[in-house]
Amino acid sequence: MSIDIRPASALRTEYNELASRSRMTGQPICITRNGEGDAVLMGLNAYTRREEELDRREATLEHRALVLEAELGRLNGKTTYTADQVRDRICQNLRSRQEKN
Repeated sequence: MSIDIRPASALRTEYNELASRSRMTGQPICITRNGEGDAVLMGLNAYTRREEELDRREATLEHRALVLEAELGRLNGKTTYTADQVRDRICQNLRSRQEKN
């Protein structure tokens, strides 16, 4: 993938063309100022997709961290419960709450 690089002055003179190209290709356009990278122009749909993908990746990493923490606890002797034990405790808690009401 080649990066489309344009000077900031192109935003003033070619904005419609640049925005249209970015939306059509789904690729960002790098904007430079004084020959240095300064900003990125990209279509809203592409931006939204990237943000959603980043959110999914972050959620996956958080989930993996929780699983790793639980596994380390198990390996270090922390008390663990089977699925049946957890279900039974939840049902017990629900019953005791219903009895209080």
